[in-house]
Amino acid sequence: MVWRGEPRRGIAAVEMAIVLPVVLLLLVGIWEVGRLVEVQQLLTNAAREGGRQASTGVKSSSEVTDVVVRYLQQNGIKSVAASDVSVTNITSGSRPEPNAANQLDQFRVSVSIPFDSVRWVLLSQVSSVKTLTASSEWYSMRDIPITVDANIPLQ
Repeated sequence: MVWRGEPRRGIAAVEMAIVLPVVLLLLVGIWEVGRLVEVQQLLTNAAREGGRQASTGVKSSSEVTDVVVRYLQQNGIKSVAASDVSVTNITSGSRPEPNAANQLDQFRVSVSIPFDSVRWVLLSQVSSVKTLTASSEWYSMRDIPITVDANIPLQ
């Protein structure tokens, strides 16, 4: 092929200068949305684990809260505190503790944290999410105590 006319020096640099900001903005947006999805999944898993612990009927509300906070901290969410977790007996407010619940009482474990405490990019224009929340509902499987008469009938 024979080249005719003036050489077009610098055209690649101009194209790069035009396209690079758009590509970077897309990459930052994908990165931020990925972080949002990751943290939401961790919150859901932590709430589910807390609900599972509450359903056993062995742990108190504070112990269930500790399980949720520890799960999140072990998975890199260091900004969560016990005040971000709530354990509620939906069936009866008079029995708020899982270890004092009746069998089949329903418990809700909720976790809520501000997204600003876990976001990687400090651009609020990328996402408008302010708070991430997850909850899980479980029934108490606390055993009903039974009494056995030690006397054997002879008749």
